[in-house]
Amino acid sequence: MQKGSSLPVLKEIEKRKAVLIPRWRVFLKRFSFWLLAAISVLTGGIAMATALYVFIDNDFIVDHDNIHQFFIQRPIVAEIIASIPYIWLAALALFTLVAFFGFRHTKKGYRYSAPKVIAGSLLASLLFSVCLNAVDVGGYIHRYLIENVRMYDNLIYANEQRWTNSQKGLLGGKVIQVDNVNHFIVFRDFKKGIWRVDITNAEVRAKTQIAVGHYLKITGVKTGKKTFNAISIQNWAKKYNKRKAPQQIIQPKKNQEPESL
Repeated sequence: MQKGSSLPVLKEIEKRKAVLIPRWRVFLKRFSFWLLAAISVLTGGIAMATALYVFIDNDFIVDHDNIHQFFIQRPIVAEIIASIPYIWLAALALFTLVAFFGFRHTKKGYRYSAPKVIAGSLLASLLFSVCLNAVDVGGYIHRYLIENVRMYDNLIYANEQRWTNSQKGLLGGKVIQVDNVNHFIVFRDFKKGIWRVDITNAEVRAKTQIAVGHYLKITGVKTGKKTFNAISIQNWAKKYNKRKAPQQIIQPKKNQEPESL
């Protein structure tokens, strides 16, 4: 009876010219889908880490000294909406879908509903992003892109754009040279503009270090095409960013006339 019932199956196999698939190919296929899901979750974690950094780094969240100045330029609701890192959220959504596709094609992936798989993928990406931001990975990725990829600057509205506004007295960027004798620094903003910043009479915030390679926020007055008189100077990094301070630190002297170019 069993032999007779198996005949239609055998005929169908012969008709389709089916062949046995080697075990190693089955294993490789399953492993590939697991690898795809894992890589997508990890990449989603990187995207989420960068998105969290970009949003939390906004001064309207933590910088109470400059918050009123930002809100004069734009209402708080518009500022928050503009500050959402949509490009990174879109990347997270894409990688989550890829992770879902990979997991559902694993051996037992079909047993789990789509909401559970997607929620699990997002949770795993979130946990991984928290670990990444503990060592400032999101900050490094964001800063590298905004300084080296021109198109990225047009896809996101971050603190770097707020502080690249010398006409309104805001200058942010990186110290590339210090002069201890004449008390000025050469400063590169986030659009690669090079500035000579007079820091003679600047108020330096607590724990702020003026050093080559250090990122700073400077408020002051634009005095020329690429010259700036600093009124106050503060670290760019927030308290949750733990970076070693570079060497060659200077502190500006008070009550001295600013140098002219």
